[in-house]
Amino acid sequence: MAFGRSRKKRKGRGKSADTKRGALETLTDPKTILRLSTLFRVAGPLLAGGAMKASTSVRGAMDEQRARQLGVAPDAVAAYRGPAGPARARIAGLQSAIDELRGRRGGEPAVARFTDAAVARLSDLTAGVNATTTMAPPTRRVALRAVAADLDQLETELMTYLVGPPSPAARALNA
Repeated sequence: MAFGRSRKKRKGRGKSADTKRGALETLTDPKTILRLSTLFRVAGPLLAGGAMKASTSVRGAMDEQRARQLGVAPDAVAAYRGPAGPARARIAGLQSAIDELRGRRGGEPAVARFTDAAVARLSDLTAGVNATTTMAPPTRRVALRAVAADLDQLETELMTYLVGPPSPAARALNA
Protein backbone atom coordinates (compact mmCIF):
# COMPACT_ATOMS: atom_id res chain seq x y z
CA MET A 1 0.00 0.00 0.00
CA ALA A 2 1.24 3.47 -0.87
CA PHE A 3 1.84 6.11 1.68
CA GLY A 4 -0.73 8.86 2.12
CA ARG A 5 -4.47 8.84 2.02
CA SER A 6 -6.43 6.18 0.32
CA ARG A 7 -8.36 6.92 -2.82
CA LYS A 8 -11.68 6.49 -1.12
CA LYS A 9 -11.10 9.42 1.19
CA ARG A 10 -9.84 11.66 -1.61
CA LYS A 11 -12.90 11.12 -3.73
CA GLY A 12 -15.21 12.34 -1.01
CA ARG A 13 -13.34 15.63 -0.55
CA GLY A 14 -14.54 17.34 -3.75
CA LYS A 15 -16.38 20.65 -3.33
CA SER A 16 -20.08 20.48 -3.76
CA ALA A 17 -22.38 23.39 -4.52
CA ASP A 18 -23.19 23.67 -0.80
CA THR A 19 -19.61 24.24 0.32
CA LYS A 20 -18.57 26.76 -2.36
CA ARG A 21 -18.57 30.27 -0.99
CA GLY A 22 -18.30 33.57 -2.78
CA ALA A 23 -15.47 36.04 -2.30
CA LEU A 24 -17.64 38.44 -0.33
CA GLU A 25 -18.76 35.71 2.01
CA THR A 26 -15.15 34.58 2.52
CA LEU A 27 -13.91 38.10 3.25
CA THR A 28 -16.68 38.80 5.74
CA ASP A 29 -16.12 35.58 7.62
CA PRO A 30 -15.00 36.44 11.21
CA LYS A 31 -12.12 33.94 11.09
CA THR A 32 -10.81 35.44 7.84
CA ILE A 33 -11.05 38.95 9.24
CA LEU A 34 -9.16 37.90 12.37
CA ARG A 35 -6.42 36.25 10.28
CA LEU A 36 -6.06 39.31 8.02
CA SER A 37 -5.95 41.75 10.93
CA THR A 38 -3.26 39.67 12.63
CA LEU A 39 -1.28 39.58 9.39
CA PHE A 40 -1.50 43.38 9.02
CA ARG A 41 -0.53 43.91 12.66
CA VAL A 42 2.60 41.82 12.18
CA ALA A 43 3.59 42.79 8.62
CA GLY A 44 2.37 46.41 8.67
CA PRO A 45 5.28 47.96 10.59
CA LEU A 46 7.79 46.05 8.46
CA LEU A 47 6.20 47.21 5.23
CA ALA A 48 5.80 50.79 6.46
CA GLY A 49 9.50 51.02 7.33
CA GLY A 50 10.49 49.73 3.91
CA ALA A 51 8.10 52.12 2.20
CA MET A 52 9.55 55.07 4.14
CA LYS A 53 13.12 54.10 3.19
CA ALA A 54 12.14 53.71 -0.45
CA SER A 55 10.34 57.05 -0.61
CA THR A 56 13.26 58.82 1.09
CA SER A 57 15.79 57.37 -1.33
CA VAL A 58 13.62 58.22 -4.34
CA ARG A 59 13.22 61.79 -3.09
CA GLY A 60 16.99 62.08 -2.57
CA ALA A 61 17.67 60.84 -6.09
CA MET A 62 15.15 63.32 -7.51
CA ASP A 63 16.77 66.19 -5.58
CA GLU A 64 20.23 65.19 -6.82
CA GLN A 65 19.02 65.06 -10.41
CA ARG A 66 17.36 68.46 -10.08
CA ALA A 67 20.55 69.87 -8.50
CA ARG A 68 22.59 68.64 -11.48
CA GLN A 69 20.10 70.26 -13.88
CA LEU A 70 20.24 73.58 -12.04
CA GLY A 71 23.97 73.48 -11.40
CA VAL A 72 23.65 73.93 -7.63
CA ALA A 73 24.37 71.87 -4.53
CA PRO A 74 21.67 69.32 -3.58
CA ASP A 75 21.13 71.17 -0.29
CA ALA A 76 20.16 74.34 -2.20
CA VAL A 77 17.59 72.75 -4.52
CA ALA A 78 14.65 73.87 -2.37
CA ALA A 79 15.56 77.52 -2.94
CA TYR A 80 15.17 77.09 -6.71
CA ARG A 81 11.75 75.48 -6.97
CA GLY A 82 8.94 76.71 -9.16
CA PRO A 83 8.82 78.14 -12.67
CA ALA A 84 11.45 80.80 -11.92
CA GLY A 85 13.82 78.36 -10.19
CA PRO A 86 16.19 77.79 -13.12
CA ALA A 87 16.55 81.54 -13.69
CA ARG A 88 17.26 82.09 -9.99
CA ALA A 89 19.88 79.34 -10.05
CA ARG A 90 21.59 80.88 -13.09
CA ILE A 91 21.61 84.30 -11.43
CA ALA A 92 23.16 82.83 -8.27
CA GLY A 93 25.80 81.02 -10.33
CA LEU A 94 26.67 84.16 -12.27
CA GLN A 95 26.82 86.19 -9.06
CA SER A 96 29.34 83.79 -7.54
CA ALA A 97 31.43 83.78 -10.75
CA ILE A 98 31.44 87.58 -10.83
CA ASP A 99 32.46 87.70 -7.17
CA GLU A 100 35.30 85.30 -7.93
CA LEU A 101 36.41 87.42 -10.90
CA ARG A 102 36.32 90.54 -8.74
CA GLY A 103 38.43 88.80 -6.10
CA ARG A 104 41.06 87.67 -8.59
CA ARG A 105 41.27 90.61 -11.00
CA GLY A 106 39.33 93.39 -9.27
CA GLY A 107 42.27 95.82 -9.49
CA GLU A 108 42.04 96.09 -13.27
CA PRO A 109 39.84 99.05 -14.30
CA ALA A 110 38.06 97.18 -17.12
CA VAL A 111 37.25 94.25 -14.84
CA ALA A 112 36.06 96.57 -12.06
CA ARG A 113 33.74 98.39 -14.50
CA PHE A 114 32.38 95.10 -15.83
CA THR A 115 31.78 93.60 -12.39
CA ASP A 116 30.00 96.74 -11.15
CA ALA A 117 27.77 96.81 -14.23
CA ALA A 118 27.15 93.05 -14.05
CA VAL A 119 26.18 93.17 -10.37
CA ALA A 120 23.73 96.00 -11.09
CA ARG A 121 22.30 94.06 -14.05
CA LEU A 122 21.93 90.89 -11.96
CA SER A 123 20.11 92.91 -9.31
CA ASP A 124 17.66 94.13 -11.95
CA LEU A 125 17.22 90.62 -13.33
CA THR A 126 16.60 89.26 -9.83
CA ALA A 127 13.85 91.83 -9.35
CA GLY A 128 12.38 90.80 -12.71
CA VAL A 129 12.44 87.12 -11.81
CA ASN A 130 10.81 87.86 -8.45
CA ALA A 131 8.08 89.81 -10.25
CA THR A 132 7.23 86.80 -12.42
CA THR A 133 5.76 84.93 -9.46
CA THR A 134 2.54 86.93 -9.68
CA MET A 135 2.27 86.91 -13.48
CA ALA A 136 -0.04 84.78 -15.56
CA PRO A 137 1.76 81.72 -17.00
CA PRO A 138 1.99 82.97 -20.62
CA THR A 139 3.34 86.34 -19.49
CA ARG A 140 5.70 84.63 -17.05
CA ARG A 141 7.15 82.44 -19.81
CA VAL A 142 7.82 85.49 -22.01
CA ALA A 143 9.45 87.37 -19.13
CA LEU A 144 11.61 84.40 -18.15
CA ARG A 145 12.73 83.96 -21.78
CA ALA A 146 13.79 87.63 -21.81
CA VAL A 147 15.69 87.15 -18.54
CA ALA A 148 17.36 84.02 -19.99
CA ALA A 149 18.48 86.00 -23.05
CA ASP A 150 20.01 88.69 -20.80
CA LEU A 151 21.72 86.01 -18.72
CA ASP A 152 23.14 84.43 -21.88
CA GLN A 153 24.60 87.79 -22.90
CA LEU A 154 26.02 88.36 -19.42
CA GLU A 155 27.58 84.87 -19.40
CA THR A 156 29.22 85.56 -22.75
CA GLU A 157 30.70 88.82 -21.46
CA LEU A 158 31.85 87.12 -18.26
CA MET A 159 33.60 84.39 -20.23
CA THR A 160 35.59 87.01 -22.15
CA TYR A 161 36.97 88.27 -18.84
CA LEU A 162 37.53 84.80 -17.39
CA VAL A 163 39.00 83.08 -20.44
CA GLY A 164 39.69 85.86 -22.92
CA PRO A 165 37.99 87.01 -26.09
CA PRO A 166 36.82 84.32 -28.50
CA SER A 167 39.13 83.45 -31.36
CA PRO A 168 38.23 84.54 -34.92
CA ALA A 169 37.46 80.89 -35.78
CA ALA A 170 35.02 80.63 -32.86
CA ARG A 171 33.36 83.90 -33.89
CA ALA A 172 32.92 82.53 -37.42
CA LEU A 173 31.29 79.36 -36.04
CA ASN A 174 28.83 81.34 -33.89
CA ALA A 175 27.87 83.72 -36.71
